[in-house]
Amino acid sequence: MNHLSKTALTLLVALAASAAASAADTQLAGCAAKRESIRSELRQAKEQGLSDKVAGLTRALDEVNAHCSDNALIERHNKKVLKAQAKVSQTERSLRLAQEANKQPKKIAKLEGKLEKARAELAALQAQQP
Repeated sequence: MNHLSKTALTLLVALAASAAASAADTQLAGCAAKRESIRSELRQAKEQGLSDKVAGLTRALDEVNAHCSDNALIERHNKKVLKAQAKVSQTERSLRLAQEANKQPKKIAKLEGKLEKARAELAALQAQQP
């Protein structure tokens, strides 16, 4: 993967992460929020004269315009939530089994930390708008 492709991919990941924050600010959701987030970053990149970033963001905006679907975003978000719920359930089960088997306190504490992290990730996903 060449440097420009890596840059574009990095930008897309960063934009996806910031789309929720932008959506809250502009009251937009889904693809409209993604477009607005990219446009905002594109304006900033142009103002700062970052030509590589401008090129990557322009491609990202073209991709969103061509392929973004609110239904697909919702479906992808719901899959992430289901996966996070399954992780919480599995970790709860592992913790319960470890407690029932009187495993070492260190092992139980590790599983409790893992469960807390899984629950936090699930709560964050549930709080996000797709």
